[in-house]
Amino acid sequence: MFRRVLIGILVLVLAGAAVWWFAGRDHDAAPVAVAPPGGAATMPAIPADAFEMTVESVHDGDTLRAHVAVSNAVVGDLESTRVRLLGIDTPETSPVLDCWGAEATANLSALVPAGSTIWVAPDAEVHDQYGRTLLYIWTPDGRFVNGELVAQGDARVEVYSPNRSQEALLRSLEKTAVASGSGQWGACD
Repeated sequence: MFRRVLIGILVLVLAGAAVWWFAGRDHDAAPVAVAPPGGAATMPAIPADAFEMTVESVHDGDTLRAHVAVSNAVVGDLESTRVRLLGIDTPETSPVLDCWGAEATANLSALVPAGSTIWVAPDAEVHDQYGRTLLYIWTPDGRFVNGELVAQGDARVEVYSPNRSQEALLRSLEKTAVASGSGQWGACD
């Protein structure tokens, strides 16, 4: 019953966001922060220093490949960039398929399918030890992807200093997801 109510709220929020976006939104105005499903915390709006990327492919639930059309201080070339979503970790899909790994990957692919535009912004540290570019991601309609994955139970919080700007929000979303048994929290031991 709770899941149906949560899904209903999510559908209403998304429908409202779509109507707002397509009904004459001032595209030069700053985006407004939106509440996640359940309304407990406020998702951050697309920051003013965010830049556009185009998704090439989704590797797993927390890693994708994308490219910029115009190089910038964060992504200095137009080549394919391996992007790791900041502040989260999803179950693995390779070399071993962990419980909820396939679902987390499918849900990220649904949020940001290949060919879609995303808005991204770094935190304090731009690259990890594997050379991946560390970014927070938003859809063009302002959905904070990192937060949505945690709220849906697809991801758990994993924060590495100094990249902590969204930690409090992500931990709040995780607490709610665990308590409600969302995603991996209800499906995996």
